[in-house]
Amino acid sequence: MRFFVRAVVLFCLASADLSAKEKIMTLSWGDVIWQHRGQGIAQIDTPEKIRESIKTWKAKGVDKVHFRVDDFRILLFHQFYLPPTSSEYNKEAFKTTKQAWHDNFVRVAVESLKKEGIVVDMYLTILDEGLPREMLWDGGGFFPWQSNFTRENPQFLSVDRSLPGSPRKYHYGVLEYAYPEVREYMLKMVTTFSDRFDFDGVFLSLRTHSPPPEHADQFGFNEPVVKEYERRYGRNILLQSFDLEKWRDLRGEYLTAFLKDVKAHVSRKGQKLAIGIPQGEYLGPPFGNMKLHWRQWVSEKIVDELVVGHITQERSRYPNRNQRAYGYIQNQEENLNLPPIEQAVADTYAPLCRKHGVKLYVDPERFYYRFDHPAFGFARQPAEVRERLIQRLEAVRDLTGLTYDYSDILGLNRTE
Repeated sequence: MRFFVRAVVLFCLASADLSAKEKIMTLSWGDVIWQHRGQGIAQIDTPEKIRESIKTWKAKGVDKVHFRVDDFRILLFHQFYLPPTSSEYNKEAFKTTKQAWHDNFVRVAVESLKKEGIVVDMYLTILDEGLPREMLWDGGGFFPWQSNFTRENPQFLSVDRSLPGSPRKYHYGVLEYAYPEVREYMLKMVTTFSDRFDFDGVFLSLRTHSPPPEHADQFGFNEPVVKEYERRYGRNILLQSFDLEKWRDLRGEYLTAFLKDVKAHVSRKGQKLAIGIPQGEYLGPPFGNMKLHWRQWVSEKIVDELVVGHITQERSRYPNRNQRAYGYIQNQEENLNLPPIEQAVADTYAPLCRKHGVKLYVDPERFYYRFDHPAFGFARQPAEVRERLIQRLEAVRDLTGLTYDYSDILGLNRTE
């Protein structure tokens, strides 16, 4: 009898452990204020509304919020284009963001979350500097913003393999981290918000609005990369054939160098560092085949938390295309050369994260998409597919938690 009781207790403890997954709310504020306009406090476009709305989040099981500050970064450090033909979204977003910053919105949000016992990390994109005003957005309109840094220093954008002296193509919005100036600039972007407000940590996003390349190894031939590759391997990648994998790996080293800079800074303030990545070993669409050294980040505790599955969703950004870029080694959106995510988490990500004390999360909304056309149109994830995936992921013992969109956690309908 005693053995039976003991077995029941152990089973209950194990079951409780499996179900007690943390729930992270991904709060992309600039999208929310438009998607939920006219929905009362759910729109959270004023300090008063977000203060009231936050009071309900704990009851929804929210343990942590990734609070996106990119709209405020655009306000402070970008040129925002608002010609008469601008969409109502762009006009309203700029006006609302400007007023929110004036009203100290971010401070109110952070303080309110802490008051409710919810952890809050600053969410910032680091490969999303915008486009020149003459470039058309996928639907045919002009893209509304570009960072002053890349307007004044286009040489720091990732470039193609065209020879020096000939016209070179830029991957607009995508910085090349081989430059110390780029790492210094982006560290300033991070600390502008992480130092000013009482965030618990920093969440770095590798998502972007940038147009996809023509092929997956088109960009990344900037001067520091060319020189370092030649120093190591004795070949000029602009003039000679070379080992693509060594080049992809080298480019990834510079992103790692930047993460080390961020970690050193936030650690001094007692903050944690988290990063969102696609599944697999490469950055993938809409960037290219740059290597992601996520194993090093985990094993050296460069990051404290890892969110797997955090992708751009290229087909949502650029649906009006009849042909997609080729040459990607792995592609989460199209499930190319990747094992099932639940298997990868259990067999690869979770054991390494457990070994080195790194928290592991997954974004379950970005897997197993369906398409109505091989290239054209949006990707969609059927609700029943997501539900099954969540159940399977929750059964992985060493998975810390899952991330969910603001609207989904609160059960809200988007107006757009």
